[in-house]
Amino acid sequence: RCFLNGIFFAYDGSIHADWISHYAIRLAARHPAARLSVVHIFDGDPRETLLEEKLLRIQSECRRLGVEFDVQHKRLSGTVDQTVCSVIPPGPESLLVCGTRAEERRRGWLSGTFAERMLQARHCNVVTIRVLQPGLLGLPRRVLLPLSGRLDEFRSWLPFLRLLQPDITHLQILHVAQVSGRLLRLLSHERAEQLRQTGESLCLGREQELSSQLSLPNSLISASVVVSDDVSREIMIAANRSRSRLICLAASDRSLTQRVFHGNLVERVLESATCDVAICRGVT
Repeated sequence: RCFLNGIFFAYDGSIHADWISHYAIRLAARHPAARLSVVHIFDGDPRETLLEEKLLRIQSECRRLGVEFDVQHKRLSGTVDQTVCSVIPPGPESLLVCGTRAEERRRGWLSGTFAERMLQARHCNVVTIRVLQPGLLGLPRRVLLPLSGRLDEFRSWLPFLRLLQPDITHLQILHVAQVSGRLLRLLSHERAEQLRQTGESLCLGREQELSSQLSLPNSLISASVVVSDDVSREIMIAANRSRSRLICLAASDRSLTQRVFHGNLVERVLESATCDVAICRGVT
C-alpha cells in the first residue's frame, strides 16, 4: 500500500537520533513520494542553536539519495506525542520513524517513552529503532522476524518491510513455541514434535504471505522453529546464526505491557541485542 502522506521522522538532535536518521532517509528514498518530513519539538533548550548544522547534514544526505526534505519546528503544546500527532496526518498513509532511549536508565529502553506512547496511540504507522551498529547507515540487508502467531502483529511489519524490501538480501523467520521451564523439562518427544509442526505450518503461511506482499523470492526467505522457555534468548541465538543485522519486533498492547515469565519481551530483546532492533506497529 502506498503511503500518501509520506515518511515523518521525530528528531531530537541527539547522536542516537542522528544514527536513526539514516533509516528514515533510506525509507523515504524507497517511498513513491521520496519525501522526508523532520518533526522537531522546540522546548526552549539552549542547545537548539546546534540543530541547524545537524539538520544540514540530514538535508545533504537526502539530496544525495534524491529525497525531498522539509523540517517542521513545533513548540511544545501539551505532551510531546500530542504535539507530534498534531503534525502527522492520522491513518495508514503516514509512517513515523522515531527512536528508543539512547541509554537504558531504570525503566528500560522503551517503557514510558515518547516512542512507546506513539506505538500505543494507533495514530499512524510507527517504527521505533534502537541502533547498535551505526556503521550500517540504515542499510541492514539481513533481517530477522520473530513470529508470535498473532496476525495483527505480523501485519504490523508490512508498512516498514515494504520500504525496506528492495535492500533485503536475507529474511529469517523465527517462531518460538514457548513453554514454561518446568513443562519443558517434562515435555515428551511427541508433544515437542506437535509444537514444532504447528510452528512450521505457521511459518509456511507467513512465508507465503511475505513472498506475495513484498515480492520477495523464496530463495531470500528461510524459517526455523524452536521449543523453548526463553523467547528472547532464542531470538538472540537466531540473530547470531543467521547473521541478521536487524531484528524486527511487531508491537501489540500485549507485547508492550504484559510480563511473560521473565518480563516484557520487547525490553528483554532491546537489552540483549547486539544488532539493530526495530519495533513496528501498523494501523488500518
